[in-house]
Amino acid sequence: MKKLLLFFVFLVSLNTYSQQLFQNTEYWNTWVYQPKEGMVDQFEKAAAKKTKLFNSSRDNAILTFKIVTGPNTGQYLRVMPWQSSKSYDIDRSKELTYWQDNVGKYATSVGGAKRWARMKWGDMNSDANQAPSKYVQQTDYIVKPTKWNDFRRWLERIGKIYGERIPEHRRIIVSLVSGGNYNMTTTFIGFDSYARTVKEFDNTWEQEYNKRFGANAWDYDRDAFDESIEMIVGQQVQTLELVESMMPDLK
Repeated sequence: MKKLLLFFVFLVSLNTYSQQLFQNTEYWNTWVYQPKEGMVDQFEKAAAKKTKLFNSSRDNAILTFKIVTGPNTGQYLRVMPWQSSKSYDIDRSKELTYWQDNVGKYATSVGGAKRWARMKWGDMNSDANQAPSKYVQQTDYIVKPTKWNDFRRWLERIGKIYGERIPEHRRIIVSLVSGGNYNMTTTFIGFDSYARTVKEFDNTWEQEYNKRFGANAWDYDRDAFDESIEMIVGQQVQTLELVESMMPDLK
């Protein structure tokens, strides 16, 4: 009886801790759509109209990007950033019905809705008041559960140097919490131009890394990072382009 009581107390304590933890988490929602054959224009126009009607304030804004490389070329990624736990208590039935009646007939959902937690330690030159980047490189990682610290250490440290040396690039890192593989983490690196003037210090990243984090830290951390990623389909990269005609009228 005593053991059962202790187990119950443990569960209550764990649940309370989890609720407090997730109360402070910033969530991002994503959806991927494949327009039906011959219906790209109809989909873009209908989705743009829906976005302007329902998603033009900061707390429910949706940005749309078109995938332009890889096997998913032609699909559309829709992103709703800056959500909190209470966002999921909001009744969105009217919005969902509008989508089903006016937009869904032009496209097929790919993989369903996904919810992500933003890893703020991974932010790089990010500012919610800036306009969204024109181009985005999306990299999906499947991280070994026991190697998370190795995975994080490299991305967090290299981000400090990357952000200083290429200030025109921005980075957000999110980890999946619902809708797929729980071990998936994704980086989004945004930029507005492919052309860039190479600076003299671009070839001294390794030296700067070791100076900040210790001798041979570059080799050790990078090797540990590589080992933290699952070998089979552990890393996938694709490029996205912002669809400006589908931007919300942010108020």
